[in-house]
Amino acid sequence: MRKGMWKKIAACAMAVVMAGSVFAGCGKKDSSSSKSSSSKDVETVTIGTQEMPNDEGIAKAKDLLEKNMGVKVKIVKFSSGKDVNNALKAKSIDFGLEGSTSSSLAIATDIPIKVIWIHEVLGDIESLAVRKKDNIKSIKDLKGKKIAVPFATTSHYCLLRYLSSQGLSEKDVTLLDMDTNSAFAAWKRGDIDAAWIWQPALQNVLNEGGEILVSNGDAAKEGYMTANVEVVREDFAKEHPDLVQKYVKAMMEAQEYYKDSKDDAVTALAKQLGLSNSDVTTQIAGATWPSAKEQISSDYFGTSDKIGAFAENLLDTAKFLKDQKNITKVPAKSAFEKGIAPEYIEKALK
Repeated sequence: MRKGMWKKIAACAMAVVMAGSVFAGCGKKDSSSSKSSSSKDVETVTIGTQEMPNDEGIAKAKDLLEKNMGVKVKIVKFSSGKDVNNALKAKSIDFGLEGSTSSSLAIATDIPIKVIWIHEVLGDIESLAVRKKDNIKSIKDLKGKKIAVPFATTSHYCLLRYLSSQGLSEKDVTLLDMDTNSAFAAWKRGDIDAAWIWQPALQNVLNEGGEILVSNGDAAKEGYMTANVEVVREDFAKEHPDLVQKYVKAMMEAQEYYKDSKDDAVTALAKQLGLSNSDVTTQIAGATWPSAKEQISSDYFGTSDKIGAFAENLLDTAKFLKDQKNITKVPAKSAFEKGIAPEYIEKALK
């Protein structure tokens, strides 16, 4: 993965609808302390997640989070990076899984977070699906069609880039801002012609007469990569750096578990997601899971001493968000460099 490619990344966060309402945050005996404290001062860590066939999914299925973190872990399910950000801002969760566009959005709108882990770099796991019967064979064939896509996301970004590359604009199609579940429901009703969404909802669409036209992997070949990341509230990380490091260790163990016990890991994910083992295997193949060592290379986070190309990714994403009027101004690159925290991976590797 070349640094030059990452400079074009606009990894827009997976935005969807929150699968819950009001959630309890981290239950600490003293949440007002500004000094670093240990995990012994924490009763419960609340992790906002999205249902995906990735390393965090394995960690949840195999109880690796509580094993590594040494505290009770409360999982709160979301289907929206936007709502993950809202929950982080409200301090109702401590950690959150979101697309890196949502991370860029958080930093650009002064939500105090740190990006600590890359779950996956997206390929075919996120794609534009069209109806087989409609004989849509190219992006140009989308002219006049109704397309569902969660706005301000990786999907939205890739869709607009592909439309532009083929001489089309937003005005040539009807874009409908829908979360993945709503997009699938609209697909079943026949209300839309296409949907750029991610797994597992994408598989549901494919099972209902859909086929993939282009994917995030195709976008990556054009130099625009997208990713899902883990973020943590800045104040939580400051108070409990040991728990952040232990979260990273849990992800490292989950990756190793997948390598060593792939069949069992796939079965666990399939049960968790309500999918077949075959579907899960296909979905995992549609993304790349960078190792801890790879993540602190210059192509990604870099090191504490020298932040890598991912900061440029977040900056470019912010420019996209401003073009879409999701934010009013683009912060300096230094703001995104500050938002990346490779030190937890560095310590976990020691």
